[in-house]
Amino acid sequence: MKLETEKRLIKSIFARITGAAIISATLSGPQALACTGGALTAKDGGVVVGRTLEFGTSLNSQLAVWPKGSAFTGTTETGSNGLSYTSTYGFIGATVDTNYDMIVDGLNEKGLNAALFYFPGYAEYAEVTPQNSAKGLSPAQVVTWLLASFDSVEAVKEHIDQIAVLPVKLDLLGAVPDVHYKVQDASGQAITIEPVGGALKVYDNPVRVLTNAPGFEWHLSNLNNYVNLTADYPKSETLGDLELQPFGVGAGALGLPGDFTPPSRFVRMVFFTQNIPEQPTTDAAVSTLFHLLNNFDIPFGSNASPPGTAETEPEITTWTAVSDLQKLHYHWKTYGHQSVLVVDLHEALKQAGGKLLTREMGPQDTSAVSHSTPVGMK
Repeated sequence: MKLETEKRLIKSIFARITGAAIISATLSGPQALACTGGALTAKDGGVVVGRTLEFGTSLNSQLAVWPKGSAFTGTTETGSNGLSYTSTYGFIGATVDTNYDMIVDGLNEKGLNAALFYFPGYAEYAEVTPQNSAKGLSPAQVVTWLLASFDSVEAVKEHIDQIAVLPVKLDLLGAVPDVHYKVQDASGQAITIEPVGGALKVYDNPVRVLTNAPGFEWHLSNLNNYVNLTADYPKSETLGDLELQPFGVGAGALGLPGDFTPPSRFVRMVFFTQNIPEQPTTDAAVSTLFHLLNNFDIPFGSNASPPGTAETEPEITTWTAVSDLQKLHYHWKTYGHQSVLVVDLHEALKQAGGKLLTREMGPQDTSAVSHSTPVGMK
């Protein structure tokens, strides 16, 4: 999907949903994991997908490389086994601590990216029954199943009814995590998957952006409130004898929300990705997407965590990741290591030799310090 096509799509969204009802963005219950995701397509056809991960305590995410043929079993609260399956494709992903079958964000060998985003107060999982337990997965195991099983967004759409996402507690949180999902393939096509009314509802995602609550359709409707935003520098105006001029660069985007709430981050990421000039190469798109995602770094101390939750400190951006869906490169940086690292999935699968391969991503808690690299002067 090229840049001009993307711009036409976003304009068509505004046209189609003008007048749609806007529900309140005030959420009940704890708010956490203020993740933001977006994507770019380069002039050479390369597609890159990136996201941030925020939490008020370190998830201590690891990198896990799973080869094809790996066996997985879903978990349920009843103690019975859930869905059992074998991976069709090898993949790499960032985990929840050392729960290597719980992938938060990842990339498979067919160029499919899948990611989990927090969805507080809105996730409605299926009730556990004898019938659906056999195809059950916990909310944190869905991304793993997606990466292990599918080569395209269309394939995901076709088979999404093969699983039941069940309300299983995550030990790290001591509660069932409310989440939804974003999936994108190397063609540029993207979808959002949300647990609604006990079923998984799939939405086409033409803006290729996702944050958190409320629901995805609400976020698209909310874009109507910002239809006048433009990156263009505004013209001067005259009121009688008074000449009015912009104060400087950025005046075109006056009104762009700057806070860290999910609706504001969604609007900002759509604005940034729709206005960025088309990148000449995939490598350039990777670098540029990291620059865009830097705008969503949450400074330590700026957002207090909700009381009574597993978050013991104010939220920070613990890591940021960008997947190159053509070269199959997984790039990331962490709070305590700001230099971007990259793993070539092809090479990692060779190194894995048919077995699970893991490595640390880097320091992710608030005490971590990203050190500068000493250089000399010529």
